[in-house]
Amino acid sequence: MLLRLSRRFLGLFLILSLTLLPIPGWCAPTAIPEPQLTAHDSTFDLETKEFIARGDARLLYEKLQLTADEIRYNQQTKTATANGHVILTRGDRRLVADTGSYNLENDTLHVTNVRLGRFPFYITGDTLDGTLENMVITHANIFFRENASYSPSISADKLIYQQGRIVSGEGMKFGLLGGHFISLPTFSHDLHSELLSHVTAKVGYRSSLGAFADLGLQLPVAEGVKIGADAGLFSKRGLMFGPAATYSLVKNDQSTKGFLRSGYIHDYGDRLTDVLGAPIPQDRSYLEWQHQQKIGEHFTLNGQFNYWSDSDVVRDFKPKQFFPVQQPDSFLEGAYTGDNYVLSAFLRANPNHFFRVQERLPELRFDLLPSPMIGGVYQRLNASVVHLEENAYLTNPALRSTRLDTYYGLERPFALAPWFTFTPVAGGRFTHYSDTNTGNGTYTRTLGEVGFDAVLRASGIFEYKNETWGIDGLRHLIEPKIFYRYAPQAASGKIYIPPIDRRAFTTYLPPLSIGDQRNIDQLDRLDTLRFSLNNTLQTRDKTYGSRNLATLNFAADSRFSRQPGQRKFSNIYTEATLTPAPWLRFEVFQQFSVQRTSQQELNYAIEIADQDAWAVRLSSHYLRNGFDGDKSKIGYEEYLLDYRQRLSDTLHFVGRWRFDARRNRLNEQSYGIMQRLGQTWDVRYELTFSEGQRRESSFGFNIEIDLLKF
Repeated sequence: MLLRLSRRFLGLFLILSLTLLPIPGWCAPTAIPEPQLTAHDSTFDLETKEFIARGDARLLYEKLQLTADEIRYNQQTKTATANGHVILTRGDRRLVADTGSYNLENDTLHVTNVRLGRFPFYITGDTLDGTLENMVITHANIFFRENASYSPSISADKLIYQQGRIVSGEGMKFGLLGGHFISLPTFSHDLHSELLSHVTAKVGYRSSLGAFADLGLQLPVAEGVKIGADAGLFSKRGLMFGPAATYSLVKNDQSTKGFLRSGYIHDYGDRLTDVLGAPIPQDRSYLEWQHQQKIGEHFTLNGQFNYWSDSDVVRDFKPKQFFPVQQPDSFLEGAYTGDNYVLSAFLRANPNHFFRVQERLPELRFDLLPSPMIGGVYQRLNASVVHLEENAYLTNPALRSTRLDTYYGLERPFALAPWFTFTPVAGGRFTHYSDTNTGNGTYTRTLGEVGFDAVLRASGIFEYKNETWGIDGLRHLIEPKIFYRYAPQAASGKIYIPPIDRRAFTTYLPPLSIGDQRNIDQLDRLDTLRFSLNNTLQTRDKTYGSRNLATLNFAADSRFSRQPGQRKFSNIYTEATLTPAPWLRFEVFQQFSVQRTSQQELNYAIEIADQDAWAVRLSSHYLRNGFDGDKSKIGYEEYLLDYRQRLSDTLHFVGRWRFDARRNRLNEQSYGIMQRLGQTWDVRYELTFSEGQRRESSFGFNIEIDLLKF
């Protein structure tokens, strides 16, 4: 009993002595506040002049907390020495160690067998000396997101860390916590930014490539700059290798980012022929560079460069890069944006010879955005000078042209009623060509256009409610629109003009005004009335404003002047969406021929999702080349089914089936398992089967590993 009372009395005396110790008045303004020290058992060592706290020992000092099995505090040196399960916490910083000491006066510490960090990075080491902001760690390991053998990490014999950055190190290596295999030069890196922007690994088999292993890796070499390489080994083709890099720099009002990837292979496999029917050479390569830069508030510089040694090098070895962009672009554009104008320089080149490109070498352009004048009139202007070239392709000859082009337009909106706006428009286009098809001198074309835009707006509100579909009232918005443009001389001069900027294939209605059309070198006489009707159905949103339940839009042209093969009335174009609930979405686009009462184009998609459990999407693409019932005129009829099923927290099943109804075959089957490995890796196992005449393999199996950003 006497022993327990003495311990309690001693603990109370220790706390009072630390918190209530008198301080001389002459030093009070500069004195360091004393800590609070508590524990189950407390003693005072007369020899070392230390307060000793054992058993759930806890030291509190301002915003700092130190806990351990034992804490010794020397009031004269202001040093706390801790042993066993040491935890030091200040704000969002946390340090764990076996033993250590902390000086309250100069904020320095020395600990052994240390672990510290905050998401997404953590550091371990044998010893640590310094402060919580600036420290030196020996035999350090820096790992990301989680302490697992598969986590990416950096090891160093000696590491200097300052305020969230690796300043320098000795004996630095990169790898996984399970082993480090890449030596690193001394570098500086902010641990709160991405260390690696691209780490991928893919192994598998494709019948056209054989067994393969593909690896991409980039490492930091300077602040915001990462350099590495992409390498792929294909048993039927050889080794493809090429440098790769990414960069991202932000400073004040300037930013720069971009990437580079490339590959070269001496291909000893079956290369077949390119899109021109020529044999593909053994030496094959590609290079892709993209750049985006912002300088100040007004200037931007964007560009990309794509070189392919043949038309199918990316398709054969990097199909995921090929299918979104099958004819890559190479351009560089600088643009200065003012308050209501844009001044730009645009350069487009064609480093490849196996498809046609309208090269602009270069184009200088000025755009005055619609700006108010006197009397409610708005003006717009665009002017450009460009040298154009187009390479010869198949039976098409090479073309070249130097062109000066200017368009100036005026419009005056009249709000005749709250629900009706009528806007007369007028404009003129001046184009001068230094090169002509006939080769005789120059040609100048002057065009004019007039027309109007008429827009009606109406709405209706209905107090309809439906809890199942989350409907709280309905609002119907309707906008009938009529546009008319008349430019009788737009087709003049065709025999003189090299048709480089010509019409491109599209299944949508083209821009109506000659000021908006990009096919400057192939304009047609314009005398067209366009009708459109837009419908939107909305309901009140539970959080704010409204949300769309459905849209239904129609558009068609009535042509008073027609080109050969055109009809007086165009097809009727319809767009519709239906989103009555977050888990259901339906969208459709179609063309319908009134003259032949036939469907010319139909694209639709319906998607149903049950939160994260599963999702299914059915879509179709249908396009007819002719107007009669001949099935041979159907250019495209395909159905696509995508399905995703959640199997567990870390596993998902994905499947894709693409059916060609015109040829009655299943063009593609794909079955995959997606796995999340901790917080670090995404792994995808994929099995594919293909049919039809194509370069791609009829069978493939892939295991693809992607490193999450860290």
